[in-house]
Amino acid sequence: MTHMTIKMPLIYATNKRTIEVGLPQAIYLGLEIDYNGETDEVEYSICTNDGNYSLDFEVSSIDVSDITKRESHKDVEYIERITTVIFEKIRNYALTQNCKIHAIGLGAHIKKREPTGLLNGRNAKSLLFEAPGLASRLWLEYDILPFIIGTRGKGIDERASSAIRKAVIWLCPQFPGSIPRVSVGFRHEVEVDLNGMIKLVDLVHYENTVCPETWTILSKIVGQLKSKRVKASFFNATPQGGGVALMRHALIRLCRLLKLDIHWFVAKPKPEIFDITKRKFHNILQGVGPSDTRLTQDDKNAFLSWSENNVERFWSDQDGPIKTSDVVIIDDPQVCGIIPHIKRLNPTCKIIYRSHIEICADLIRNDPNGPQAEVWDFLWGFISQADLFVSHPIANFVPDNVPREKVVLLPASTDPLDGLNKELSQTDLNYYKMVYNRLSIDQCGVVIDFNRSYVIQIARFDPSKGIPLVIESFKIFRDKLKKEGWPSEKMPSLIICGASSIDDPDGSPIHEQTCTLLSHSQYADIADDVSVVRLPACDQIFNAMLRCARVVLQLSTREGFEVKVTEALAKGIPVVAFKAGGIPLQIKHEKTGFLANIGDTAQVANYLFTLFTNDELYNNMSFLARSNLNEDYFTVFQTLNWLYLIDTFASIRKKNLKNNNDGVVVGNYKWVKELWANQHGSHL
Repeated sequence: MTHMTIKMPLIYATNKRTIEVGLPQAIYLGLEIDYNGETDEVEYSICTNDGNYSLDFEVSSIDVSDITKRESHKDVEYIERITTVIFEKIRNYALTQNCKIHAIGLGAHIKKREPTGLLNGRNAKSLLFEAPGLASRLWLEYDILPFIIGTRGKGIDERASSAIRKAVIWLCPQFPGSIPRVSVGFRHEVEVDLNGMIKLVDLVHYENTVCPETWTILSKIVGQLKSKRVKASFFNATPQGGGVALMRHALIRLCRLLKLDIHWFVAKPKPEIFDITKRKFHNILQGVGPSDTRLTQDDKNAFLSWSENNVERFWSDQDGPIKTSDVVIIDDPQVCGIIPHIKRLNPTCKIIYRSHIEICADLIRNDPNGPQAEVWDFLWGFISQADLFVSHPIANFVPDNVPREKVVLLPASTDPLDGLNKELSQTDLNYYKMVYNRLSIDQCGVVIDFNRSYVIQIARFDPSKGIPLVIESFKIFRDKLKKEGWPSEKMPSLIICGASSIDDPDGSPIHEQTCTLLSHSQYADIADDVSVVRLPACDQIFNAMLRCARVVLQLSTREGFEVKVTEALAKGIPVVAFKAGGIPLQIKHEKTGFLANIGDTAQVANYLFTLFTNDELYNNMSFLARSNLNEDYFTVFQTLNWLYLIDTFASIRKKNLKNNNDGVVVGNYKWVKELWANQHGSHL
C-alpha cells in the first residue's frame, strides 16, 4: 500500500490560546485471506478506501509450510503467524499515513469446495474468526470496527475491495465516520450489530469479566433455557440514545453468542407521542415537570391509539413476537400500553415490567389528586396486569399500590467490552479528544485545552440532570482556585456533554438554555472554558472524555441508577454527585467520591477543590474506585439476572398450561441475585 496522505493540521485561535486540532484522515480497510495449497502459503489482500472510493491495495503471502507439516499446536501457531503479520501491516500503515482506521471488512468468501489437508481441513478464515479471533482483536486492541462480509470474485484483491465497499454502506454519514447504522428490521426487531455482521467480541471475553462461579451458574441457566426452547422478547421505545438501549444492545449481543432465542423489538417512532411520554410521563413521575403540566384525555387517547397501532401493525400476527414468546419484558413506560394486547393475544404469556426511572412515590402518596398520582394511575392500569415489577433498589421508586410480593430489585448495568468502556490506546484517546474539539467548535465555539485538567458531566440534556447547578458549582470552584492564586494557564475546564435520543424532545431546548445561561455576565470569566456539546452516538468519544477527566460530576436532582457513575468509577475517576435516586448506592462517600446534598453547589465546589488540591486523597480515591467495583453492574451479571427471571417465568407458564391455574412468583422486594443465589447455592 503506497497511498500517501499529507494532512495539514487545522489551527484554531481563541481569545486565550491557539490550539492544533487537525484530525488524521479517516480510512477503511478490506481484508481477504486465502490458502494456496500448492505453495503452502496464506495469501492476503488489503484494500484501502476513504469511504467513497478505493485508494490502493496490496497482495502478499505468508509462508505457513513449517506449521502445516507439524502435528502439534498448529491452530494456535497458524493464527498467531497470520494475525502478527496483518496487525503489523495495519499498525504501520496508520502510523506512516497519519490516518485513523475506522472499520475493516473481513471478506468471508465461501468457496464451493474448501481446500483439504490444511489444519485438519479447516479453512484459513474459519480459524481467524474463532475466539479469540481476528475480528475481536481488531476491535479491542486497535479500535477498528470489524465487519464480516460475504464476498464474491475471482481474485483476493477484488474480494478485499468488495468487503470494504459493502461495509462502509453500513456506517452513518455522521462525523467522525465510525458510527454503525442502527438496523431495525422486520416487525421492528432491533438487529444488534447488524445481526452479527459486526463482530466485536467472543464469548471468552465475556467469561473473563466475571468470576468462575458466576459463569458456571449462567451456563447452567442457559442450558435450561435451551432444553425448554424458551423464547423471550424485550419491548421498548427506541433502539439508540438512552440507558435502556445501551443495556439491550449488550444483552442481545451476549445472548446471540450464547445461542439463545432472545429478541428485542421497538415501537414505531412518533414525535407527538414521545412528547407525551417524556414530558407528561417521565418528567412528571420524576417530579421535574412544570407544575401546570397535566396529562389530558386527548393525550391518553393518542397513547392508546399508538400502542394499538404498533401491536396490530408489527407484532400481532401468528408468527409474531407476542404470540410466540413465553416471556415478554416491557422495558419502559412508553410501551406499557401494549400489555393488555399481550394478555388478549397470548393469555398464558408471562409479562415482566421494568421500571427504569425514579418514580416519586412520596409525591403520589402525598397528593392523590396531583399530576404524579394522575399519571401513575393511568399507567398502573396497564402495568398492574404484569406478573412482575422490576425496580431499581430504592424504596421510594415503587408506588404504594404495587404489591411487594411482585417486586424484585435490579440495578442498571454497563458493558465492559463496548466502545464506552473498553481500553483505548493513547493514540486513540488523543484522536477522540480532537474529534470532541471539532464538535465543540461547531456547537459552542469553545476549544478545550486538553493539556489542562477538566471536570466533566456526561448526561442527557434533561431537566432532571441539574445542568445549571453544574455550571454554578464550577463557577464557585473556579473562584476558590483564583482566590488561592492558581495561575490562569492551570485553571481547569468544564465539559458538559450528552447524546440525543429520538424519544427525548427536551434535548435541544435544554442544550440551548445551557448555552444561553453561559452567556450571562455572572459566568463571563468561565464561559471560554466551558464546552457544551450534544455528541453523536460514537461510544468511544464518551469513553475517551470520561477516561481522561480529573473529576466526574453527576448532579442529577432526580435519578434512577446512573450507569455513567459506574463507568467513571470503573476507569478510576472519582465522582462528585448529589444524593439523588440510586447514586448513593454506587458511590462510597469519601472513599470513591463525594455525595453532596441536592442543590448544595457550595458543597460540590468544596469537594472539587479538595480533589484538585489533595493529590494523595485523589490517588487513593482513584484506586478504590477502580478496585471496589464488582461484577454486579456489568453485562454478564445483568444478563444472568434476566435469564434467571425468564427461566423462572417460562417454567411457571409451562406449569400453568398443564394445571390450568395461576402461578405466582414471590419477589418480596428482593434483589434478583438473592433469588438465584439461594436457588443455586451460591455465596454471591
